[in-house]
Amino acid sequence: MNRILSLVDIGRDLLVFLGDYADRGLYGVEVIDTIADLLERFSGRIIALKGNHEDYSDDGEPRFYPCDLVYEAERKRGGWIRYFSEKLKPFIEKLYLAALIPGEVLMVHGGVSSRIRSLDDLRYPSLEVEGDILWSDPWSGYGEYPNRRGVGVEFGVDITESICAKLEVKMIVRGHEPMKASIGPYSEHNGKVVTVSSTRVYGGKPFILAIDPSAPLSISHIPIG
Repeated sequence: MNRILSLVDIGRDLLVFLGDYADRGLYGVEVIDTIADLLERFSGRIIALKGNHEDYSDDGEPRFYPCDLVYEAERKRGGWIRYFSEKLKPFIEKLYLAALIPGEVLMVHGGVSSRIRSLDDLRYPSLEVEGDILWSDPWSGYGEYPNRRGVGVEFGVDITESICAKLEVKMIVRGHEPMKASIGPYSEHNGKVVTVSSTRVYGGKPFILAIDPSAPLSISHIPIG
């Protein structure tokens, strides 16, 4: 996290996190603490999106597996229920489902689906749309099918093209599959879906994606180290 912060100028840049702040290493509690602090100190310059690893019931039951954060909070914060109610739940309530550069880029954690018909579906999502955004994955063909993860969909090239047209963007930037982006940004669907990863947990090379607001499609990636 410190390395990421050293690569940006918070006074000038807009920093967007794409979700899954825990269960990607040994320091999930510390990552969440840091991002929560950044959201407090640099309101408007930091945007944090919700990932499927921030998907819990109201009483703290994770909707994904495995959830290492439960055991990490037990060790470091003295108990899961207290940590969830006092720290994690308020943090999750500050997360956005999507971020958008008008006319250019949609940023989500997982993906999209045919249920998304307009920007209002991102502003006021149904439970089904939220599940699709948090859990969905692109696949190389056409059409839309139930996701093998059990939640969300696998969306094809035609779904991506339809969503980009409806939302008037040129590409979708997402996380969710760090192994796919193990050596750098992974582009598919004719360059309209780009997967990124900032974790080295799976043996990959973490990086951040830099988008120039004056030329948003001229993206580059910067190794975190």
